[in-house]
Amino acid sequence: MEKNQMSVSRRNFLKTTAATVAVGLAVPPWLAKMVWAEGDTFNNTSAPGGMRTLVVVQLTGGNDGLNTVVPYSQDEYRRNRPTLALPDNQILHLTDGIGLHPAMTGMKALYDSKQLAIVQGVGYPNPNRSHFRSMEIWQTAEPEKLGTEGWVGRYLDAIRSGRTSPLTGINIGNEANEALQSAHAAVPTIQGLANFGFVFPHTGDGDARTAALRRIQMTDTSTPYGPLFQQTAQDTYESADKIRAGIRNYHSTVQYPNGGFGKGLQEVASLIAADLGTRVFYVSFGGGSFDTHTNQARRHVQLLSQLSDGLAAFQTDLEGMGKADQVVTVCFSEFGRRVHENAGGGTDHGTASEMFIVGKPVKGGLYGQYPSLSDLDQGDLKFTTDFRAVYATLIDRWLGSNSETVLGSRYEDLKFV
Repeated sequence: MEKNQMSVSRRNFLKTTAATVAVGLAVPPWLAKMVWAEGDTFNNTSAPGGMRTLVVVQLTGGNDGLNTVVPYSQDEYRRNRPTLALPDNQILHLTDGIGLHPAMTGMKALYDSKQLAIVQGVGYPNPNRSHFRSMEIWQTAEPEKLGTEGWVGRYLDAIRSGRTSPLTGINIGNEANEALQSAHAAVPTIQGLANFGFVFPHTGDGDARTAALRRIQMTDTSTPYGPLFQQTAQDTYESADKIRAGIRNYHSTVQYPNGGFGKGLQEVASLIAADLGTRVFYVSFGGGSFDTHTNQARRHVQLLSQLSDGLAAFQTDLEGMGKADQVVTVCFSEFGRRVHENAGGGTDHGTASEMFIVGKPVKGGLYGQYPSLSDLDQGDLKFTTDFRAVYATLIDRWLGSNSETVLGSRYEDLKFV
């Protein structure tokens, strides 16, 4: 290929792939980033039997923490929620004052087996009640400014020392996630494993993109960037082949709950079984479903049942494949709900809530202080634990990196892992 042809093909390829969605794989951001991430690879941090992995679960919409981890012994709880307060005899008691929603039997079993840590009162200073902005804050870990990179992405950048692997982080879902954005790390978004592959649509535009990729793969290594583009295309196809080969070897009888969340967790389990070298998986649950402004009692029981049953099934699956020592899962939502229920049988946007950390390596129990229900900030809970302390503990203690490098400051070590 002549130099000018190679240059045009590369430019057109990077431009046209920006709108491309493959069958099972959203390619553009991470592949374009791979082109410029020359000379980057990732280090490994080992756990018993293999490499440590973090699974991040995002509960989208703002989960009602008060009816998830319930302060059932506090009079203010029942006074503020005359219809939504859960009956004492149905709550799954953890202590004399705190319990789980009755739909969360799977997570109660994990708590009893010391595999569930609950961090109470999690939030950040000057909380924002906008879904978009608050989720952005959680994903970038930068409450004070508009961040351009995600906390997971910065972690993946921090551990590189050589050429980037496109499988070091994987996002499960229909769209890219800001938590995974970074300067160097390359993170694919997988939209479903059933028909996974690096495939463009069979249209004129899709065929042109496929041809461009093939030309890049066959680039003359004597041209500028030739070896890099050739290796990039080769890595792209090889990564897809590794995923397909890996998931073919996954066999499990564990029953996950129906729906997108259960399916997403099972796909993560199959990718963990494939030993692809992935350090972080990111899974979103809810699609805004946790935004329970009306009819919360009916909707919340369904959501929490799927969450609890899904996490319990995932842990059972990890045990069966001998990977339970290698995986920790963290769950968060962008904010909690207000203390007082509204007239529509629901709750409006609030502030502090809880985070769940699940896994065999976890030191189960309650962490942090449950917020006061009487000392409120304009009707909202005051946070008692900065969410960045949870991230920092995971980065330092589980992923084996330096949280100050990733987060920009030092935060409390919560010692739940």
